[in-house]
Amino acid sequence: MIGARHDKDSRMTNWNYRVIRKTCVKTGLTTYQVHEVYYTENGGVDCWTQQPVEPLGTSEAQLRNDVHAFLAAFRRPMMEERMVLGQLQLVEEKLARVRQDDMRGEYKDRASRASGYLFQMLGNHLLLKQDATLAAAYDRVDRALTELCDAAVPAVLKQNVG
Repeated sequence: MIGARHDKDSRMTNWNYRVIRKTCVKTGLTTYQVHEVYYTENGGVDCWTQQPVEPLGTSEAQLRNDVHAFLAAFRRPMMEERMVLGQLQLVEEKLARVRQDDMRGEYKDRASRASGYLFQMLGNHLLLKQDATLAAAYDRVDRALTELCDAAVPAVLKQNVG
């Protein structure tokens, strides 16, 4: 583990997978790898794995769950190893300022497209007509995607359009 602090105030409470950007001092080559990052009770980084990790499971289902956890790392800000006051630390990247309106519009379009794909693949399946439980579950997913689409565009933007 890198960066482990062993004082009594920095007990680890949770961990997740994170994408870490590393730049080789000798070659200047930048690589991106997935590592386990462990956090203290106050949410700060406690330590992280020195070597990148790979998905692992003792069954296909466990492997699938681990792959999903790996993919979740891409929804979090990337981290970078940096020397800070002579100590190697992980620092979250600062995202470039992009117009929120543009990003929200694109996100709404993607959520709307996902809803369409969901309907094409599952929404008109004959099994939904025969299984009320499955139909109710599909309806919940469809409503959740609609809510996601609506949440992408804040009320202020909706008022400007309408």
